Amino acid sequence: MTESKPMVTFPEAIKSSLRQYIGFSGRATRAEYWWWVLGVVVVSILLSILDSIIFGFEVDSPSVFQPIFGLAILLPGMAVTARRLHDIGQTGWWQLVWHSIALVAWIPLVSAFITLAIVSEAGGVAFDTIWGSAGLGEAGILLALVMVIASLASALVVTIPLVIWAVYWLTRLGQTGPNQYGADPRALDS
Repeated sequence: MTESKPMVTFPEAIKSSLRQYIGFSGRATRAEYWWWVLGVVVVSILLSILDSIIFGFEVDSPSVFQPIFGLAILLPGMAVTARRLHDIGQTGWWQLVWHSIALVAWIPLVSAFITLAIVSEAGGVAFDTIWGSAGLGEAGILLALVMVIASLASALVVTIPLVIWAVYWLTRLGQTGPNQYGADPRALDS
């Protein structure tokens, strides 16, 4: 068994990811990547709670801090994901493939809701009452329901395998020794 560095700690992983804010080259260990993910999730939850405390707990209350944080960590999140993929010998561009496929898969569902909103607006019916008898009528409700369910099912059929694929790759042990993307981040310095 070869000697390797100890697993990075939570603070080390966050510092490393922020230090390499837009650093898409090199490699990131599983620990570095998943500590980053945990940190992002925890801060997002805390900021959502802060938004709710400040702006209210209603569904239509504005959210300020959490979206700003989301934009701020977009690039470092993509960068650490690219470095994580590099660690297993894959190109960081795979994350673009995953997101593009998922986006295309969800377009029909979004289109269904947009269509319902346009139909309800044109008919002078509030979107939340479109399902009532004053809205689409029984045949229209059935058609709209079938459209929404079919769109959701097709999106999930595509998205679930993508998520499984991504999680499988992102949880794999990195390649031992240097690869085309750089030195092994776990190797002891000689």
